[in-house]
Amino acid sequence: MKNHKLIIVIIAVLVLLTAVLTAVHLTTREQSTEGALQVVQNGKTRLVKLDELKPVSQVQGTVVNNAGEEKKIDSRGILVSDVLKLAGTDVTAELRVTSDDEYTVSLTAEEVAEEGKAWLLIEDGTLRLIVFGDQGAKRNVKNVIRLTVE
Repeated sequence: MKNHKLIIVIIAVLVLLTAVLTAVHLTTREQSTEGALQVVQNGKTRLVKLDELKPVSQVQGTVVNNAGEEKKIDSRGILVSDVLKLAGTDVTAELRVTSDDEYTVSLTAEEVAEEGKAWLLIEDGTLRLIVFGDQGAKRNVKNVIRLTVE
């Protein structure tokens, strides 16, 4: 009987701890600006509205997931380097790309500059990062809200 009470207490503590950590996580996330992409460099944030993202191009290619399965991409988008030009900046070392759930991946300056490698696809009013040539497609990020230039 004591073991059952102990287990119930432990479960209650874990549920409470989970609720507190969830609340902390949700309140510390940066808010995104609806219909715009944040470009951050040296502590300054520039907003690029999604309807300003031009020239939009047809993006076609194939990405490979961790299981080795290929997925065809046929969408509209803009090169990451062109987005940075619109924001009046370029990458000298690294670019961090962050989604609305704070998932972050990095691109080198060389990858950003490589023609046709890194794209932001425009899908239903949101942006999705696609990096062609990645094995495992780990840097394919949905709901991109922020580019941080280093």
